[in-house]
Amino acid sequence: MLKIGNLPMYWQRPLLVLSAFALVFALAFWQSWQAMVSIWSRSDTFAHGYLVLPASLWLIFTRRDLYAKLQPKPSYFGILMLLICGFGWLVADITQVLVVEQFALVGMLVCLIWSVLGNQVTASMLFPLFFLFLMVPFGEDFVPFLMEYTATFVVFMLRLTGISVYREGLHFTLTSGNWSVIEACSGIRYLIASITLGLLYAYLNYSRYVKRLVFILASILVPILANGLRAYMIVMIGHLSDMKLATGVDHIIYGWVFFGLVMLLLFYIGSFWQDQAVGDTKQLNGGEIIPVSPKKHFMFINAVTFLGIVMWPLAATELHARQSIKASIPSALLQNLPAEASLAPAWQWEPLFNGVMADEKRFVVEGERPVGIYFANFGDESQGAELINSQNTLVSNKQLGWRVISDSITSIGFSAKPWNVEQQVITNNQFHLLVMRWYRIGQTNTANAYYAKWLQLLKRLSGDASPEIMVVVYTQTPHGEYQQAGERLQKIALACCN
Repeated sequence: MLKIGNLPMYWQRPLLVLSAFALVFALAFWQSWQAMVSIWSRSDTFAHGYLVLPASLWLIFTRRDLYAKLQPKPSYFGILMLLICGFGWLVADITQVLVVEQFALVGMLVCLIWSVLGNQVTASMLFPLFFLFLMVPFGEDFVPFLMEYTATFVVFMLRLTGISVYREGLHFTLTSGNWSVIEACSGIRYLIASITLGLLYAYLNYSRYVKRLVFILASILVPILANGLRAYMIVMIGHLSDMKLATGVDHIIYGWVFFGLVMLLLFYIGSFWQDQAVGDTKQLNGGEIIPVSPKKHFMFINAVTFLGIVMWPLAATELHARQSIKASIPSALLQNLPAEASLAPAWQWEPLFNGVMADEKRFVVEGERPVGIYFANFGDESQGAELINSQNTLVSNKQLGWRVISDSITSIGFSAKPWNVEQQVITNNQFHLLVMRWYRIGQTNTANAYYAKWLQLLKRLSGDASPEIMVVVYTQTPHGEYQQAGERLQKIALACCN
């Protein structure tokens, strides 16, 4: 039996090697692990990350007697996957795609265990190992879609109830007051918590894979529907109480109480189909004792595994060093702009982004109207201060009173090289502004964040250190003159970036 302090001989050396490699791995990728833990610390949405590794180890420990029947044996395929995940980490690191970097990091950890313990042992503990991927703080990219869904669901239910409501983007007005769907209303916290608990519940209570998949799917769909109902109920409580209830701390309390009840109901219903024998016991029967690998063969595998760990941080350091130049705004972007306006307009709005290392802001005159233009260079793109970041919104919490009422993608340029830009209409009720934004990577313009990341990757792997800029142009649209405002912005965009 596999007991602490009394390990079978054929388990002692693999566990010793795995422990040594795990220590090397933690030290080699210390900054990546630290970045992940810092997100757990500052965000309640991802605080569950602290519990994932202990939960995975506990799941493995509870089946230690079954694993003792298996013979650990190094896996060449595990080493190959370790190298592939390492390359994925390198690509994500030099392009600052944090979530991909962290998925690749956890993938390397799983593949490291796989390469040392072998195919049979890894297959037997597949769920506890894949459960480790829940350490990655992911899901923020779904927030805009969940916010849109929540607003649509609430407005639909209000109208179905017979309540008059006027919607403008993520904001809607009832006769009793105004409501907005913000990030906290997206339900991403409920969804991530439900997925985590649902995975554990499915693994511990079902042995058939069909049942597990059905319950996990329910753990994804139920909280999305429940969050819409939660938001609708809160709006109704506020509306019926003349905005005296569900508008403060009780808003949050109602939400978590409702979520707790939904999860209890989900688990209760799921218990009717609970299996008697759970766990991956079928995979653990009949494990054969395989002779220990020869010493030379063992040393060769360990050397390759060690190299597969340490080579990627070294490569990343070298590639980052090539990009380490002083951030600036190229003069070529400024020389063809129209004359500057004598006075700044009274809009009192300007782009605000975190981590900007160098910027340039001007107001110029086009068609006898002022147009704002803003260039931002994020330099070495430290964590949380990247050029392409979901937090780089045109309307932030610091710009009180402003909100987005329209969002679309449009094309600029009628030459051989047109490009797409993100276009938004923002307002503070006094002014309406038309805003266009895009990325300029080297000499290429695009509004597509994924394409921009691809351009960054190609540029950095080649050692090209040309600037990577965010460009924002904006102007007032009195009386809803979006077409005329768009034409003004297009002329400015072509003057600086064509």
